[in-house]
Amino acid sequence: MSTYDMMEDSPSGNDEDAVMRDLLRIIIEQIWWVIGIAALVIACSVLYAHIQVRVYSADALVQVDSGNGGNAGGNSKLASLVPSGGMHTEAEVEIMKSRAVVEPVVEQFKLNFSAWPNTIPILGKLTSMFARPGHPLNALFGMRSYAWGGELFAVDSLSVPKSLEGAMLTVRALGDGRYQLLDPNGATLLTGRAGTQAEGNGVTLKVTKLVARPDTEFHVMRFNQLDAVLGLANGLQVTEKGHDTGIVQLSYMGTDPRQITAITNAAAASYLKHRQESAQEEASHMLSFLNSEMPRLREEVTRAETALSEYQRRSGSFQPTQEASIYLSGGIEYEKQIAQLRIARAQLLTRFTEDSPEVKTVDAQLSAMTRERGRFEDQFKTLPGSEREAMSLQRDAKVAEEIYVLLLNRIQELSITRAGTMGNVHIIDEALVPSSPVRPNPALIISAGTVLGILAGILFAFCRRTFFQGIADPEFVERRFQLPIFGAIAMSQQQLRGDRMLLSGSATTSKLPGGNARKLPAGLTRLVRSFALKTGAPVREPVNTQTIIPSPYAATRTLLSKTHPFDISVEGLRGLRASLQFGLIDAANRIVAFTSPAPSDGKSFLCANLATLFAESGKRVLLIDADLRRGRLAHYFGRSPNGGLTELLTGQVDLKVATRETGVSGLHFIAAGGYPPNPSEILTSNRFAEVLDLLSAQFDLVIVDTPPLLAAADAAIISNVAGATVLVIRSGAHTERDIRMSLKKLRRARAHVIGGVMNAIPPKHSGRYDGTEYKYTYTALDISHKAD
Repeated sequence: MSTYDMMEDSPSGNDEDAVMRDLLRIIIEQIWWVIGIAALVIACSVLYAHIQVRVYSADALVQVDSGNGGNAGGNSKLASLVPSGGMHTEAEVEIMKSRAVVEPVVEQFKLNFSAWPNTIPILGKLTSMFARPGHPLNALFGMRSYAWGGELFAVDSLSVPKSLEGAMLTVRALGDGRYQLLDPNGATLLTGRAGTQAEGNGVTLKVTKLVARPDTEFHVMRFNQLDAVLGLANGLQVTEKGHDTGIVQLSYMGTDPRQITAITNAAAASYLKHRQESAQEEASHMLSFLNSEMPRLREEVTRAETALSEYQRRSGSFQPTQEASIYLSGGIEYEKQIAQLRIARAQLLTRFTEDSPEVKTVDAQLSAMTRERGRFEDQFKTLPGSEREAMSLQRDAKVAEEIYVLLLNRIQELSITRAGTMGNVHIIDEALVPSSPVRPNPALIISAGTVLGILAGILFAFCRRTFFQGIADPEFVERRFQLPIFGAIAMSQQQLRGDRMLLSGSATTSKLPGGNARKLPAGLTRLVRSFALKTGAPVREPVNTQTIIPSPYAATRTLLSKTHPFDISVEGLRGLRASLQFGLIDAANRIVAFTSPAPSDGKSFLCANLATLFAESGKRVLLIDADLRRGRLAHYFGRSPNGGLTELLTGQVDLKVATRETGVSGLHFIAAGGYPPNPSEILTSNRFAEVLDLLSAQFDLVIVDTPPLLAAADAAIISNVAGATVLVIRSGAHTERDIRMSLKKLRRARAHVIGGVMNAIPPKHSGRYDGTEYKYTYTALDISHKAD
């Protein structure tokens, strides 16, 4: 048994495969949309990758030594007197980007001004691809001020007053290499010719090359010197490769591979020169200090050696004891350190004051070392006086000699450093001209565009199918709403042809006296219909106080099951008849209500033809047109719409009069009757339920054609009385929201929905119902050819 349990319309949790099948079906149904959107996005990505400016990167490697530069005596305090080359890499990275290093490069490559042609974005880039340098293209669309490709323009120097720094100036070509320089307000600053320097209004400009059509404009801008230096410094990428390696990579990016290579090498050379000059300057300063100390140290050596010789001459040879030897070696070491600290202090005083942290640090070390020496000497107070004196003299001579020799070595090292033959910075690899750009990456862009295009196409297909196209798949309806679909009725070309013929003979075509058919303007339609009333057209007369509106149809609709019994739509209806018989087994009565979400879903077509097929199968069938707003079932049987359901419920006719034969054996029919102003109130009366009960007892099957659910409340009222309700869904005409709202209305009306019918399925592509809001108005002037 196939029934609808009115459960919440949500897909089951284990329906992932079905969801994927739905998505795949959506993609296949709209495959050309998916392919078209994907192709468009891919084409845009290819175009973007092609016109995007190529950016190149040039890299150089610099080694920064952190050693002491070959200084002897790693523990010697004199190491502080000489530029040891010990540098922190982080500090050197900042030095490489300092003004002292960058500014010479700015001046060398004239990076403090810029010149470029005036072009239209994107379009100018595209046209320039088809131009040859030195052969300017003609102006397009009459825009002569723009450069379209092939122009040559080069500036050698530009200087402007402070007020014009950072302002965009315009160079307008005048022909034959002549030009005119304009300020931002359009005032002329100077005129000149390419190859010569021009001056005027405080501006100096030298254009070295100018090949362009007359009136073509170029732009020049002189930057503030500090801004130009900071611009290059920010553009330089300086990073240490690894950690504490001392290997620094210097990179620079730009659109001209040769220029950025030259700038990178120039920056590395400028840094190397800066470090060498700094080392030479410091070495010169230290050399001067050491040379000033040499006479004093030489005098101390001479004095110490003279005092030792005099003692030896006076005392003769002396053989020191073991304790005296220890005293001698220890004393030499202390004296050497104290002497080095004193020299270091003297050197610091040439740059710092007595209260500076550097000098105070050396003073503290000197005081500590002096105390240590005093404690050391106190350990040897027990030595004989002569022995102590001999050891002291030997110690002074030895210390003075070692300090003197050490300073001589330092002076030689400083002389080499000052000569520039020794350094702590080396260029390992110079930058080479790059052959390929670092960006854009065409392969990556096109790959990303392909993926994005496919996803965009699928998303568009999904959104179009979900929000802008109706549902056309019966399986989707069953799975999404748990609504059994009894049948899928194909679109009948014969029915469409008959509807077109009916439309061509509708009320807008009136037969005038004389027999000539003539189509009248829309404004005369009401007048023509009034004329039809006088010439015998079917008329609905007023009954009591009810307002009865004349029918707008004078022609009989095609009953497809009789005219074309083997049409594909009729075959589908036969399948629906078989399914519906099983669905009615457990129904409370023999009354079946057919409804739909909106107008033009084909309920009347289904009800008329299905009732005919049931009658042909030997059943006594009653067809009721319960659409009291715009019922048109009478036209399928060529019967008058008068004396129908409206008159029956209001007591104007009895049941025997209202129930008429149709010409089809076993099929009876009750028309809608007059169009009352209060159809919902009439249908909610007890009389309606009583009439249906009587009819259900007299006939094997009662089929009720109701108004659309989303347009009026009548269908929900009738569905509550009927033993079974069938929802008619036109293929491609309704979104999920429409079907959900329809089922929600039926659920609130406590209708027994046994299933649905998918109607008007096209042979290839799903149809579409334009609009989401339904205006269901019923008037006698409605000439729509579609069944509601």
